Amino acid sequence: MKKLLLSVSLFAGTTMGLSACGSTGTVETIDDRPVIHFDAASIISSARDHHIKMLTLSSIPRDDVNVPGAVEELQGMQADNDTYLAELEGLQHEVSASDEYKDLVVEYLEAENAYIDQTIENVYAGSISLPNRFSMDTLYSRTNANVSDFRYEPK
Repeated sequence: MKKLLLSVSLFAGTTMGLSACGSTGTVETIDDRPVIHFDAASIISSARDHHIKMLTLSSIPRDDVNVPGAVEELQGMQADNDTYLAELEGLQHEVSASDEYKDLVVEYLEAENAYIDQTIENVYAGSISLPNRFSMDTLYSRTNANVSDFRYEPK
């Protein structure tokens, strides 16, 4: 009986000591990545959706393309980009790396808008060729690769 009482007492004492009477400290992880004040993940997600739509459009034979519908879709993509560009205009960050990343995102959005303009012209002209995507795709890859290097905090 004494052994049972002793083991229960030890167990209760150990449990109470480990729980520190209910006051446990929390460990806060420190995120030391540079802060950006715009939602780059949403911009990149939208850009990925635009890529998929543009690739779909490029895979359809030109004589089968619904020109008004395609142009309307492309103009909708431009409107998305213009909204993001307006949000980024004049936005300043405390860290130069954050401003450089913002400039990269702006450069990508402007390249995509230029590509969309050229695509709209080609769709209206019934042209089979599409503009060169290399520059836009390179900027997209760089933008997407660096998004995790920053921490988003709205201003």
